[in-house]
Formats: sequence, structure tokens, C-alpha cells
Amino acid sequence: MNCIAIIAVTAAMIVDGDTVRLDGPNARLTGVGNAPFDTPETYQAECGYEAEVGAAATEMLQSLMPGNLCIIERGGGGYGRDLGILFGRDGEDVREPLMRAGLAQASKNADWCR
Repeated sequence: MNCIAIIAVTAAMIVDGDTVRLDGPNARLTGVGNAPFDTPETYQAECGYEAEVGAAATEMLQSLMPGNLCIIERGGGGYGRDLGILFGRDGEDVREPLMRAGLAQASKNADWCR
């Protein structure tokens, strides 16, 4: 895996379950091998369930920090965001524990309110 940059990430930098706040463009998270995942929105959630699960995903991601973000593509995460893989303090790609907990789906834009 080739990282354009590696950035230290703290819990305070977590926006939601799949976004990290950076000094420049934020980073949209993907998994190792560019395996997509989506967590529910916490800002303007479309239903109560999405808001509830989104908050849980955000809290879980914060609990996995500090970690390291490997930026793999500049501007490739939509909305001008960089695309990156975030590894928690244990070195595991954060996509995996989020998926195991049912707080993420293997999609770029999952429907959390069906």
C-alpha cells in the first residue's frame, strides 16, 4: 500500500464513522485495498435510526484512536475530501471493527433508513 502522507489522528479529529477532520480537506475513509464502507450520517440524518447508529459509529471510531491515517488519494473521497485508510491504535483498519459491530456497510452510500 502506498501512502501519499501519513497523519496522526486523535479522537477529536473524528467527524463521524467514515470522516476525519484535517487542516486541509477532510478525509473520507475507505478500507485496505480501497474496500468501500459507509457509516450513517450524524449531520442531517434522514431518520432516527440513522442518527442513533451514526452516533454509535462515531463513538466507536473515537474509541479506537489514537491512530494513523494513510492518505491514498488527494481529492478522491468526494466533496473535495482526500481518500484514506485509518488504522486504530491496535494497527487494525477501522473498517473491520465497524463492520463487525454492524455500524458500517460495504457500500459507498448505504441506505440506513429503509
